[in-house]
Amino acid sequence: MSDILIVDDERDIRELIAEILKDEGFATRMASNSDECMAEINAEPPALMVLDIWLKDSRMDGIDILTRVKRDNPDVPVVIISGHGNIEIAVAAIKQGAYDFIEKPFNIDQLLVVVSRAMETARLRRENASLRKRETNSAEMLGSASAFRKLKEQLDKVTKSNGRVMLTGAPGSGKEVAARYIHTHSARSSGPFVTVTSAAIAPERMEEVLFGRETPERGVEKGLLEQAHGGVIYFDEVGDMPLGTQSKILRVLTEQQFMRAGGTDKVRVDLRVISSTTRDLPQE
Repeated sequence: MSDILIVDDERDIRELIAEILKDEGFATRMASNSDECMAEINAEPPALMVLDIWLKDSRMDGIDILTRVKRDNPDVPVVIISGHGNIEIAVAAIKQGAYDFIEKPFNIDQLLVVVSRAMETARLRRENASLRKRETNSAEMLGSASAFRKLKEQLDKVTKSNGRVMLTGAPGSGKEVAARYIHTHSARSSGPFVTVTSAAIAPERMEEVLFGRETPERGVEKGLLEQAHGGVIYFDEVGDMPLGTQSKILRVLTEQQFMRAGGTDKVRVDLRVISSTTRDLPQE
């Protein structure tokens, strides 16, 4: 993921931006409409997108594409360009997650500054994700007792699947270490590991924390479920989660999608759920 995808319905503009960026050492790809754009992204997500708002004879306009990209590839920065730019469009694009907005006819120096900053942001995000992965990998399980070996054998079995896991045990027995062990040795090890401390979140805020929210003033704020996309979400002390929220989580598990608070579009997520508890939940 090291190139820039340029999406514009005007061939001259596409090729001009591509030549400018190539002269600065960037690799580029081009697309003229939403179908070509999504095909390029699905083939391999770019490091950055330069996206025109208005795409003639296209199924989706720039805002639609931006919304899809920020949902499915949230780490890809998107720079919006438009020849019909105004403050309303700029604000709408930024609220939907755009990195920045450039108006046509654009200044070459301005374009290069914005692209360079966006690429640096993408690089820092990748480094941050790598550091988070290294932190996850640092959780080791050490022991030689028969009970420990039996536990580790059980954990090794579930690392190979994508099934949901419930870990039980007394406080301090290492349930989160076991959860991180499963994640580290699974096919999702390169994805995020997001912890939800159920007992520490006020019941009235639980759904907002998990599902995120959308407001006219602040735009999209991603919840923990969305942050865990592609990896694992770990519910610590899941028995302390409000019952109403538990029923909504069940729907997420079956449908793999949800709506943010205040939102109208469904958000698709691909995640594995690991939970833990100190309680005897079947008895309760």
